[in-house]
Amino acid sequence: MQWLKRAVLIIFLLLVALATLDFVLENQQSTQLQFLELHSPAMPLSLFVIIAFILGSLLGVFIGWLITTRLRLKLMVQSNELNRYRKEVDKLRTQAIKG
Repeated sequence: MQWLKRAVLIIFLLLVALATLDFVLENQQSTQLQFLELHSPAMPLSLFVIIAFILGSLLGVFIGWLITTRLRLKLMVQSNELNRYRKEVDKLRTQAIKG
C-alpha cells in the first residue's frame, strides 16, 4: 500500500511539473510591470506569475506561523493559570480536611 501512495505522489508531482513547464513555455512574451511610477525590468510573463505565486506561498506560511505562535503563547499562559488554580484548589482541600 505504501508503494501505491508513493507512486500516486510521484505521478502527481510529475503532472504539476509538466503543467508548470507548459505554462512557462506558453507565456514567454516579455512584459514590463508598472506600479506608482515604478517600472520593473522587462521579463517573461510566466516569471512574474511564478514569482507572485512563490511570494504568496511564503507569505501564507509566515502568517500561519505567526498565528500558530500566538496561539501557542496563549495556550502556555492559560496552562500556567490552570496549574495555579489547581494548586489553589488542592491547598483549599487540605485546609478543609485539617480544619
